[in-house]
Amino acid sequence: MSTATLVKSMLENAVHIGHKREYWSPKMRDYIYGTQNGVHVFDLYKTATKLEEVKAVLEDLTSKGKSILFVGTKVQAKDLVEALATATGQYYVNSKWVPGLLTNFSTIKKRIGYYNELETSLANGMLDGLTKKEKSVKMKELEKLKEAYAGVKDMKRTPDVLVVVDGHYEDLALTEARHLGTTTISLLGSTGDIDKTEYFVPCNVNSIKALAFMLGELKSSIKAKRTEEKKPLGQTNVLAPKGAKKATTESAE
Repeated sequence: MSTATLVKSMLENAVHIGHKREYWSPKMRDYIYGTQNGVHVFDLYKTATKLEEVKAVLEDLTSKGKSILFVGTKVQAKDLVEALATATGQYYVNSKWVPGLLTNFSTIKKRIGYYNELETSLANGMLDGLTKKEKSVKMKELEKLKEAYAGVKDMKRTPDVLVVVDGHYEDLALTEARHLGTTTISLLGSTGDIDKTEYFVPCNVNSIKALAFMLGELKSSIKAKRTEEKKPLGQTNVLAPKGAKKATTESAE
């Protein structure tokens, strides 16, 4: 795909739209073309350059078998992140970031193990022998654990790469990854801090349509793991989110 074609596709998917101009980071100045209707607008040619750089990094790392943890806990990203991680055989966090997930993984791993044990017990009918009250307690506990660890239930060690949707929103995840020296990649809105991530792409992080397009582009460069467990993937780069909503151009801040 030529740069002109990519820019045209990004424009059609509202990738150029940033946050309201009163909410921005001066560090993003070089990637902002201007403002329109009180909203910052990205220079899509610079976005395209950064996107191609990130795609090359992902292709290189995943071709070497490196693992990725996708993080996107804001409403617009939840379903998209899960779909991308599932399609590529990687890991994801899309509900909430558990403090210490990376920096204290040895402890968190025990909680993940307990979650897996509870799921197995439920599937095997072992919880049926409990009293109604005891089972209720276990089911509530299982639901909370699922919310926190469903996307990392098979993760045996910390990931090689962290990819976050909206580095400003997922600051804690980036902080933990940087502490461990993990490679970090971020989609950044106009409030982003480019110094908190190793690689980044300036883009609209508030629109489902824009995020679906951007994550679809990343997906095309990721060498899927456990392909024997996956169904054939479609040809389009755009991810179809569950119950997609109309794109929004404004920050939730």
